[in-house]
Amino acid sequence: MTRIFAHRGASKKFKENTLEAFSYASGIGAQWIELDVWLSKDGVLTVHHDEKLKNGKHVSSNVFSDFPSDVPSLQDVLDSTRGIGINIEIKTRDNLSLDTWTGHLVDHLSATLAREGTSREFLISSFNYKALLHFKKRNPAIPVGLLIWEFDGDPHSLLAKVVGAGFQSIHPADSFVDQAFIEVFHSNNIDVHVWTVNEESRIKELLDIGVDGIFTDVPEIALSLV
Repeated sequence: MTRIFAHRGASKKFKENTLEAFSYASGIGAQWIELDVWLSKDGVLTVHHDEKLKNGKHVSSNVFSDFPSDVPSLQDVLDSTRGIGINIEIKTRDNLSLDTWTGHLVDHLSATLAREGTSREFLISSFNYKALLHFKKRNPAIPVGLLIWEFDGDPHSLLAKVVGAGFQSIHPADSFVDQAFIEVFHSNNIDVHVWTVNEESRIKELLDIGVDGIFTDVPEIALSLV
């Protein structure tokens, strides 16, 4: 069955990346949620899409206690969403390099997931290929997916990159996904999880051509179609 990922929770009904958005998604039957993590100055994995918060503070240069009350830690989400699968996107300031700060983020994430054990499924994604390589080296048993927002039209070179790294999935932007694209990756047992799709007609189309997962802000619509 196609996985439906509640993108930043049910983010059309509730503020994205909040406990309310994740709780609602779980309550309507979503088996997966997606969220973004940064690392605070005091080493807290912080769930927020942008590195800069609305109060003007930057996650990496401030302590977690200074953040708005509706910004959860990853541990808050883990504690409040027992059983649901989580796609954790590693956020980095530079998607082309693995700096010391990103290395620390991966270390903290690895420790957190080790404490969780096998109580639920995890999938780790990022636009940062080097960060994913570093995570995979630390956590070989946890599946990894490469996020893609640019595509040169050659899925075979992209496939070689993903397979060579030992990743389990690719997460392409919706605009360049068609059946031929999917078949290239399925030929090597690589899952295709597409982001971010909110139109009912397109969700139906992706289901028909056999995608493995859909990231959506409207999980209640997608779940009704699966």
